[in-house]
Amino acid sequence: MLYPVSVPVGGSSEDLIGFIDSSGGEVVAPSYEAAATFSAGLAAVMEPESPTGFIDDRGRIAIPARFKGLGSFREGRCAIGAELTVGYIDERGEWVIPPRYLICSPFTEGLAFVSVDGEGFGIIDRQGNSVAEPRYERAGPFRNGLSAVSVDGKWGYVDPTGALVIPCMFDGPRAQPFTGGWAGVNVDARWGFVDRYGNWLVKPQYEDVQKFSEGFAPVKVGDKWGLLHMSGKLCLPPIFDDLSEFDCGIAVASVAGKSGYVSPEGRWVIEPRFDGAWGFLGELAVVEVGDRYSYITRSGTIVWTSEPGAYVPTPPHEP
Repeated sequence: MLYPVSVPVGGSSEDLIGFIDSSGGEVVAPSYEAAATFSAGLAAVMEPESPTGFIDDRGRIAIPARFKGLGSFREGRCAIGAELTVGYIDERGEWVIPPRYLICSPFTEGLAFVSVDGEGFGIIDRQGNSVAEPRYERAGPFRNGLSAVSVDGKWGYVDPTGALVIPCMFDGPRAQPFTGGWAGVNVDARWGFVDRYGNWLVKPQYEDVQKFSEGFAPVKVGDKWGLLHMSGKLCLPPIFDDLSEFDCGIAVASVAGKSGYVSPEGRWVIEPRFDGAWGFLGELAVVEVGDRYSYITRSGTIVWTSEPGAYVPTPPHEP
């Protein structure tokens, strides 16, 4: 995998984007106006005043530039634009679902949410066949065979046929996707967790929650974050100003304005010495100190550091 890096253009507010490998070596010189992170061995790139194409992990053009906007591949499909509409291409750059939508979600578990007007979302399969009519106001990714959807401002969950299996009865700006059979939901400004039948596993009691990952979920008590185990018990007290989901045994955590990485036991794997930090993408993560950002390894070793004031190419958030 290659990682995007940015270099400020002198006398301009713009940056040019290139790519490094996991050792910090330059593979693609900074020459692109915009770029996405790699997925399925491809990255969307845009040269100045040009449409979007895709490069491979050697920096070679794999799909010629003829698209609008940036996109990433998920399950062999990439949502991307053509003029004023959006469709899906395959990894050869061929349209497999013609551009006829205003908004397209990534595919998860073989399904995606699409909208022609930005107001109603329906479900399609990987061939573009309609699975459910556009009757949802908002929708999340499919996880564990269910997706969170919003109808009349309330959240519930649908199955892969679009049938509502947990009624739309939850509040809040979102409902969490199911992971490990648990989903975080909001009732009366308090968060708890339900099972795939809508039964409470943890009663609503937290100010906020994130989804379970590797058997743990960050939960907010007052203005601090702690860690909930799937037993329903707090395994880390609420001592962090911020805490992310776990990935390969570590999570971003913040205390006293500094960020680092912790284990599920609360041990600092990488000490909190950064002004900002993001989750690992493959072997590297982005961290920020002052007006520079760096890529670090999972041991905390810095392999590349930007010039002052460079644009920070933060990795995408997995829904």
